[in-house]
Amino acid sequence: MDTVEKRLEELDFSQPLSLRNILRRSYIDNKQINKKLMLYTLHKSKKYRNVKPLEVGSNKHRVNVWARN
Repeated sequence: MDTVEKRLEELDFSQPLSLRNILRRSYIDNKQINKKLMLYTLHKSKKYRNVKPLEVGSNKHRVNVWARN
């Protein structure tokens, strides 16, 4: 769990990132991080928030895009 948080800290969140991009940019020992573990970490952390669809210009009712607070 701590290693996942360290990888999240290293990512550039100048723009909101989708879960897909977060997973592709965060590897540990050449292995991709488990999607469920990453979602759990993002939801439990106070540092990141789920972006509303209007903020990214999507007409979908739900998007899986995250930004740093």
